[in-house]
Amino acid sequence: MKLIHKFKSLNYDKRENKQITHLILHYTALPSIEDSIKYLCESKNKVSCHYIISQNGKIYNLVNDKYRAWHAGHSEWLFEKDINSASIGIELDFSPNHNNNQFSKLLIFSLISLIKYLKKKYNIDKKNILGHSDIAPYRKIDPGKKFPWKKLYNLNLSYSPVKIKNSEIKKLKIWFKKNLIYTDKKKILIMLSIIGYDISKSINDKKFYRILLKNYRNHFIQKSHYKNSTIKLINFAEQHLCSLLLTKNKKLNN
Repeated sequence: MKLIHKFKSLNYDKRENKQITHLILHYTALPSIEDSIKYLCESKNKVSCHYIISQNGKIYNLVNDKYRAWHAGHSEWLFEKDINSASIGIELDFSPNHNNNQFSKLLIFSLISLIKYLKKKYNIDKKNILGHSDIAPYRKIDPGKKFPWKKLYNLNLSYSPVKIKNSEIKKLKIWFKKNLIYTDKKKILIMLSIIGYDISKSINDKKFYRILLKNYRNHFIQKSHYKNSTIKLINFAEQHLCSLLLTKNKKLNN
């Protein structure tokens, strides 16, 4: 894997003594790799990333891993609120509104190589390989509905829930009932919160609730027949949550 160090961004600071535990995937939303590199390197824009990958698969390293690049903005995942200090940001040369509106094979091939390298180097859990839309669901939609998460799942480079026994799902349903949680919305928000999402704006705002569900679907439920079904979303989220919890319990017991 070849890295290009020709361009450097000045938009970074110290990591505040945090380990690198997350990889965050973005898309540039700009027309070309040249436009994106220029934008990310200009100090007045106060934004950057560690790596950016072009449509032809070239990987540019704009900020050294040891520094805190400014790619995540106001964001959070589980208990981590300073995502920039705990992550590496990877930008992809993609825009839904310009000619670079497809994730090319060369781009994805290079992304897979880069993720493998960083995941191994920093011992990053695949559950922490996320999209900008996961950590900032009310502001961002990237890497978007076209991003091929399934390719990463198949290579064990990103998390996908495993099939859970009905008996385990039943325990979750019983817990909901014992705690008087009956509405679909409350069930979904509790599950997404435990999975990692910030649900704060969704509790009392229908618009933000819809945005949150859309971003969850665009990452984890890309099958078209799941898109607009609340029941299927709840069933999937139940599998997702139980899969996470059982994985954690197994690790604790080993």
